[in-house]
Amino acid sequence: MTVVCIFAVLLALFIGLAVGAKKRQQAVDFEADYYFLIEKCEDSTAAAVAGRVHSSGGAGYLFRGGKAVIVACYYTVQDAERVRDAMLERGADVEIAPLSAQKFYLSGENAAYAAHVAANAETAESCARLLYDVANGLERAQMGQTEARDAVRGAAGSLAGLRKSNGGAFYDRWNAELASAERECREISDGIAFAKEVRRVQAQLLCALVGLEEYF
Repeated sequence: MTVVCIFAVLLALFIGLAVGAKKRQQAVDFEADYYFLIEKCEDSTAAAVAGRVHSSGGAGYLFRGGKAVIVACYYTVQDAERVRDAMLERGADVEIAPLSAQKFYLSGENAAYAAHVAANAETAESCARLLYDVANGLERAQMGQTEARDAVRGAAGSLAGLRKSNGGAFYDRWNAELASAERECREISDGIAFAKEVRRVQAQLLCALVGLEEYF
């Protein structure tokens, strides 16, 4: 009887600990699919390829640790395929890299930040989508300089507000990324807005969202 009671107590304790551990985990519930149009390269040629892509109107943002350079980023595979096919016809060596921002979990004391991190991701993606629209508007001559600069300045303001809402060391790495994108947006809004510069910041934000878990 004593053995049975001890076993029951241990089992209850184990279940309680398991439930407690689960309660100390919270999901950062942000998921999205992106389609990066890239040109592959070697580490030794990454800077040169990035410069060439950027000078020809692409984002020119280094991707996968310098193994590829982002030309542009899209939110549907159809848009990515359309641009890829057009570039292939012109002799460009590009391909589509589909990547996703995926849900992940924060544990222990950090679990309390989960909802705010997800809100950060949603705001950052909204800024990236705004930049995507601006870049397309500039490229197609459907948006003037004043409108484009105002929109990019608005994105900078949103990123700054987001960063200021993130208090504590927990957000240090993420805030540094936001500050970098904000700085790029302000530089664009203070001069002539070029589609390629806007696309570069969009690519930076989407790469950050794909790797969001690494910041926390």
